[in-house]
Amino acid sequence: MRIIAVLEVDEEKLMQTGHSFEEEMGWAVPSGITLKDYINAQECSVFEYAAFAWNTERQEYDQIGYSTTTELLCRKRFQERVRKGWIPSHIDAANVVFKKRPVSEIYGRWTELEQVRQ
Repeated sequence: MRIIAVLEVDEEKLMQTGHSFEEEMGWAVPSGITLKDYINAQECSVFEYAAFAWNTERQEYDQIGYSTTTELLCRKRFQERVRKGWIPSHIDAANVVFKKRPVSEIYGRWTELEQVRQ
């Protein structure tokens, strides 16, 4: 089984142990849990952007459309949806917020595929 997990690390406490993150993760090895790869989320430089408009029925913000890789594209796509009338009537398009979030990617090792005979 392969699980992707997000860990919160208190760097001050970690420094007090005198060990690295990798060394501290070693405690899980006897349980059959091995740290394969990780990325520091604070060093993430890739973001995705999305528009959220107020849903008058549920009284909360709903994401409108798909996320995008740039803020400008996100704003333009939202404007296009409004202009073309693609916003449902229970969504208040005048009450919109734009949000971003960091994106981290973890890549596993490549495995060769079986040859397909034609």
